[in-house]
Amino acid sequence: MELNEIFLTCFFVLIIGACIGSFLNVVALRAISHESIIFPASKCPACGEHIKWYDNIPVISYFFTFKGKCRNCGCKVSIQYPIVEAVTAILFLVVFIAYGITLKTLFLLILLSLAIVLTITDIKKEYLFDRHLWTFIIISILYSIFVKYGTENIFKVCAGVLTGVIVMEIIAKLSYYLVRKNNDKQENDEQNDTNSNENCEQTQAGSSDETTPEESEKSEEENLDINEYVKKNKRAFGEGDTYLAAGCGAIVGAKMILPSIILAIIIQAVCILPQFIYKLYKDKQTKLLVSLASFIILTVIYLTLLNLITLNIYVRFGFVIALIYFAIDIIQRLKNVVNNEGFVAIPFGPALLFSTFLVLFFGSKIVNLIKYHIFI
Repeated sequence: MELNEIFLTCFFVLIIGACIGSFLNVVALRAISHESIIFPASKCPACGEHIKWYDNIPVISYFFTFKGKCRNCGCKVSIQYPIVEAVTAILFLVVFIAYGITLKTLFLLILLSLAIVLTITDIKKEYLFDRHLWTFIIISILYSIFVKYGTENIFKVCAGVLTGVIVMEIIAKLSYYLVRKNNDKQENDEQNDTNSNENCEQTQAGSSDETTPEESEKSEEENLDINEYVKKNKRAFGEGDTYLAAGCGAIVGAKMILPSIILAIIIQAVCILPQFIYKLYKDKQTKLLVSLASFIILTVIYLTLLNLITLNIYVRFGFVIALIYFAIDIIQRLKNVVNNEGFVAIPFGPALLFSTFLVLFFGSKIVNLIKYHIFI
């Protein structure tokens, strides 16, 4: 293939990726607004004015035709649109260059597209829609069967799915009991009394309305209260992340899903740490801030020294004891914060998806990074 042909092919892939990115914006945002992805045509989110075709060209239109503002009402259009389009185009090109015209490329492009949709809904709404999750899981399993392991290794596919589910459920339950006081029984008794009274009222009213699955999902999403959900289900985060981990487990396999989740936790911690520290400062949680800062500083010093010199066993033991002390103190103080203020919904899906694809593409390098620079 000549240089011109290569350039034209890559340019064509970029265009296709940008167009699909535009469609992914529609899929995600209309799932949130509970609209059809087909009708109506593209419109301004503020005034509902239909968008002209020349204002609907991916990336280009946002910066050069309507310049980020609606022609009709003048409202500012979110920068999300060109960002998603550009990121999708770049990802499509990278995958195409890496794997060419193959079945693996097709599956990866579909999985990346679904991952982008899940990321958008999780960031904007802290919610993962069932139809997106199940599509992601099914495509992930098919990828494992037809690309990663082959049809003769169905057991490995199932092992990856189950491992993802089990690990996330353990984290969800363990995280909950680490930060909750032993007052759940009292809260549950009060909740049961409330539910009992509500059920009696509904029975007396004799309501016989039926809801469709779409209406049921919409009602569940709109009425979701993270703290009520946490107390009722005894878990630190929603079941959507568990379903997501099932799909991720199918993609990377049973051996690599744990490094994926560990890396996702690290990525999320790095992303939310500045905001978390600022909130503690505003709330005047001085002692918790001191413990957190001490833990971070000691960790950085410990890892730096490990890479520079050989530490004897007594120095290592001292660092470990100090880190355990501050970790316990942080958990104890977090208990008070959580019980006084409740849980805060923090999307974990984007971090898990990002880490899963990093592990898929870079595999052993990621594992070695976690193993030698984090835990040793």
